[in-house]
Amino acid sequence: GLAGEALEAAVPHRVLPGNQPTTTLVYQRLTPEVLGALVALYEHEVFVQSVVWGINAFDQWGVELGKQLARVIQPEL
Repeated sequence: GLAGEALEAAVPHRVLPGNQPTTTLVYQRLTPEVLGALVALYEHEVFVQSVVWGINAFDQWGVELGKQLARVIQPEL
């Protein structure tokens, strides 16, 4: 462990002041199933946040622009 001045110097780096939640996901390997689960997790997170904030996150102008751009390139795929 640390002692003395080294311990004092480390304190600011070990404290997370305020409301700063974090999520850490650890997987052995990135597989299609894990990737799908991550996408589903973040979609769910966006949905829950939109409900909490009282907005429709799936009906924003950026989403509509993305759909229009996708229609343009879809024939080339």
